[in-house]
Amino acid sequence: MLRAYRVAAGAALGAAAFLSLPSSALAAPSALSALAAPSIDPHGPLPGAADPHATRLWSVWQSDGTAWLATAAGDTPADGSVIGWRFSAAPDGAASESPGGDLPAFETVCGKDPAASGHKRVAVVVDFGDGDTDAYPGDQPPAQGTLKCVAGAKDATAAQLLATAAKVRVNGQGDVVAVNDYPAKEKDGTQLASAAPAPDGGGGLPVGLIAGGAGVLALIAGGAVVATRRRAKPSVPAGR
Repeated sequence: MLRAYRVAAGAALGAAAFLSLPSSALAAPSALSALAAPSIDPHGPLPGAADPHATRLWSVWQSDGTAWLATAAGDTPADGSVIGWRFSAAPDGAASESPGGDLPAFETVCGKDPAASGHKRVAVVVDFGDGDTDAYPGDQPPAQGTLKCVAGAKDATAAQLLATAAKVRVNGQGDVVAVNDYPAKEKDGTQLASAAPAPDGGGGLPVGLIAGGAGVLALIAGGAVVATRRRAKPSVPAGR
């Protein structure tokens, strides 16, 4: 009986002590939970969404057969090279993503036939990036990338070879700012000429000019023959 009384008295004292605690102490767990939860900047991007303030750029890469290696738009890839272009977000203004998907083989894209004399062939890959993390908010990249075999002069740069595979605009520093008008918000820059070889595969005169010159020479030669015949015809004396 005495033991039961002591247990009941202890429970009563404990309940009284709990009820006497200030409300701030009772709310402490909720306060700790609020501190543990990450704060969200109302003016910043939502978690997992594209950062509207991140630097975005077109970067160029060249395959070594096993991986993509960073290169520059003004570099001149050799015949048989595989180059890739990728649009991606670069939060620190420098780091960017290489083209996604399987690394293409030159033989698969361009075959085994050599390029025409004085020209080179290069496989060009274009990756427009991820629509969720790389695209500007509200923008949507093309559904498919580009994979083409292009031909150009031996000194054609990576940017010029890209311009042979797609529509390209560059800024004053020669950096690619848009490919096939993507990203849509990029309206500046000038269109870059392609590096496609001349139809006759060489640096000679155009066929039309050669044909026209041959025609002029034929007319001159014909006139000379007529004049020679006229001079050779004997004159007939008057009165006979």
